[in-house]
Amino acid sequence: MRVKLWPGLSIIIVLLAFLLAMPMLTACGGGEEPAPAPAPAPAPAPEPEPAQAEFDVVKDAVADYLTNIAGNMKASDLYMAIAEGDAPYIVSLRKADDYAKGHIPGAVNMGFGDLTTLPMDEEIVVYCYTGQSASFGTAVLGVLGYDVNNLLHGMSSWSNDPAIYVTRFDPEKDQGSFKTETDANTGGSYGPPDVENTASSDAAEIVLAAAKTVAPKYITATDLNMKIAESEDMTVISLRSAEHYAAGHVPGAINFGLGALADNLDKLDPDAPVYVYCYTGQSAAQAVSLLQMLGYDVYSIKFGMCGWSSDPAINAGKCFNPDSVQDYKTEK
Repeated sequence: MRVKLWPGLSIIIVLLAFLLAMPMLTACGGGEEPAPAPAPAPAPAPEPEPAQAEFDVVKDAVADYLTNIAGNMKASDLYMAIAEGDAPYIVSLRKADDYAKGHIPGAVNMGFGDLTTLPMDEEIVVYCYTGQSASFGTAVLGVLGYDVNNLLHGMSSWSNDPAIYVTRFDPEKDQGSFKTETDANTGGSYGPPDVENTASSDAAEIVLAAAKTVAPKYITATDLNMKIAESEDMTVISLRSAEHYAAGHVPGAINFGLGALADNLDKLDPDAPVYVYCYTGQSAAQAVSLLQMLGYDVYSIKFGMCGWSSDPAINAGKCFNPDSVQDYKTEK
């Protein structure tokens, strides 16, 4: 009797085929967990924004200050505030010897370089001899955020005692009769100066460092007239009204108001001196202070247009008048 071997043989063949296929399945990953996907590459770090140039930081601070410029307080208003027990913090910038001879009641005396040590929470009034040096300081404090005013005409407006006021505008010796012109001047077109006062990138530190570069600098009308006659490179700025500028101005002067200073910087040559004048020197001193912070070599014309011309049609009749002084009390 013949035995049928096909069913058994078929099973053996299937088993052999399975055993032969196992290495191939293993090589293809059969029976193993899939390898994890590679982690995505980290996103590139954003490029740091370039640090703002010191000039631009200071310019922003100056422009902000020019939206709320410190004012000039009259002696009569300061006297009334003192009498009513509502006196501001009064700062004398005069020499220690002159302060000792007599000063406004309650005033403290300090040097120009110490102004930034004043308390921020006080209403401050700064005064000097004629109001010009104090105006320099007023602008510095204003840019730094102080609530500050300048005493108009300084100690000259407070006392009629020459031993107390020491020096004031005197038309006999301080007023010239120099040539003026009526043609308008437009100025040039320039880039900004380099400002490098600190390694800090903090805006407040940059502005403070710029403020500490300020120092009162003046030129007399006589000296400026000589420089003009010798055709020296310079920029002259008139801060007076357009009407008074048109009536007569220092030859070559360009004209804009103090509030427009930040918008007219491109007219100033950073490689030549800048001379600024107004009526009596108070506003010009503020402008000079701000421009020094911005890196310009700049001077205030002593006594402004009142130092340049004796013609009331030109100086607009705004010169200091000693007859207006009430001669208030001082203390030692």
